[in-house]
Amino acid sequence: MARSTARVTDDRFSRLGTGLERFLSVPLERQTYLNLAYLLLAFPLGLAYFVFVVVGVSMGFGFSITIIGAIVGIPILAVTVAIALALAGFERWLTSSMLEVEVDLRTELSGDGRRDQFLSLVTDPKTWTPLVYLPVKFVLGLASFVLAITGLSTGVSMLLLPFYYDNPGVYVGVVPDRAPEIHQTLYLGWNYLLVGFEAVVTVGHWSIDTFPRALAAAAVGIVLLLVTLHVLNGLARLSGWFARVTLEDGYDPFAVVARSL
Repeated sequence: MARSTARVTDDRFSRLGTGLERFLSVPLERQTYLNLAYLLLAFPLGLAYFVFVVVGVSMGFGFSITIIGAIVGIPILAVTVAIALALAGFERWLTSSMLEVEVDLRTELSGDGRRDQFLSLVTDPKTWTPLVYLPVKFVLGLASFVLAITGLSTGVSMLLLPFYYDNPGVYVGVVPDRAPEIHQTLYLGWNYLLVGFEAVVTVGHWSIDTFPRALAAAAVGIVLLLVTLHVLNGLARLSGWFARVTLEDGYDPFAVVARSL
């Protein structure tokens, strides 16, 4: 029984040590920086994708409301879908190159004749999923960009505090113009009387003006950096999963056109 208990304890310590090692080693992993680069690229790319899809789809459907306008609107929609498929191909390459997530694609259309192949292309959901993926990438990219810039810059600033906290003209801390007050009020009715109680809490200011405080802030900065990198790795895995779900088995427009000629 004692041996079994000791073995369980050793397993727990082993798992704890492995988890701690993974937590601390994240800055030393090459994939961490590939994930970070992918997420930072996602914001400008996602913004461009979002504008392109919104403008293309809205113009296509807007012109297609009338019969005469459909002569212009339908080609706009067709071009929008074709470019979206090409951009989806670029995203597959980017995902597989930087996130090591393989996303398969198809190079041939189903069906025997041109008519069957066209119907297969139009009715296949994978033809239209890039129109969903491209705008959503903007949302993921925006969230990743804000988190990366905020978390990493704050963590680095706190990490370097011991080197500049006492420089002339540099102040680190929170000093409001007026000390904020928190008012807690409670009223109780008793017969015909209304009894009230109010507590006022005044929040002062704090500052980092000693070396021990700067070291403590630097330790917090290290933890913040590690946590931020792990969260960004999680967002990168989420982005890879979303790319696989929406772009898997999609068409390569260049290969499809080449085989159709």
